[in-house]
Amino acid sequence: MGKSFLLFVLFKKYLSESGIDNDHIIEIALDGIENEELRDPKKCYQYIKDGQKYYLLLDEVQFMPRFEEVLNSLLRISNIDIYCISRKPHC
Repeated sequence: MGKSFLLFVLFKKYLSESGIDNDHIIEIALDGIENEELRDPKKCYQYIKDGQKYYLLLDEVQFMPRFEEVLNSLLRISNIDIYCISRKPHC
């Protein structure tokens, strides 16, 4: 099993079985072309920021320049739990 499978399948299943609504689980694989726009740190931050409780699953964060700044900003928001993986030691 790969790290993406562990995050997006097994951990997401755990969250769902724990009563978390799937609408409150945000999955972003930054290596996919469909998420290319979210590699921009400001666009990603705006996409994620909201007033509700969310669980953010981020994969391949090394594709986003200045990811550490986005992560630090998100850590200041009390309604988000963040889980990220990378080939580089960011998370």
